[in-house]
Amino acid sequence: MSLPRGHALVCALVVFAGGAAAVGIAVWRYEHRYNEPELPEEYRGVANPLEDDHAARDAGARLFSRNCAPCHGPDADGRGPAAPGLNPPPADFRGGPILRNHSDAFLYWRIAEGKHGTAMPQWDGVLTENERWEVIAFLRSLEPD
Repeated sequence: MSLPRGHALVCALVVFAGGAAAVGIAVWRYEHRYNEPELPEEYRGVANPLEDDHAARDAGARLFSRNCAPCHGPDADGRGPAAPGLNPPPADFRGGPILRNHSDAFLYWRIAEGKHGTAMPQWDGVLTENERWEVIAFLRSLEPD
């Protein structure tokens, strides 16, 4: 059965519009999920004092292993022993967009204050400022999968 020419054009436009809407929604979800939220004033413009510091990176690896690996995994891939019970799952620092899409200031803020609505705890008062920067130095040294 064939449709009259005008109807076929309308159907094609509806299919095209539906596909465009689906792509738009997917892009919006990606942007909404991974775009860095506005940082609180006290974290804006904060620079990593330990950038490219190999000793800090090594200290950060030890801190990560002790404090972060239970959730984020020993390989920082989000697959720690506690990960299966967490919703949302812990961040994957190797294959996910977290490190690629977020500044050091954002990572510092997230470590310091945690992430509401998730199992990510507040580390302020547990890790010193320097230790938080060491963890970030370690994270920045990771090679993506």
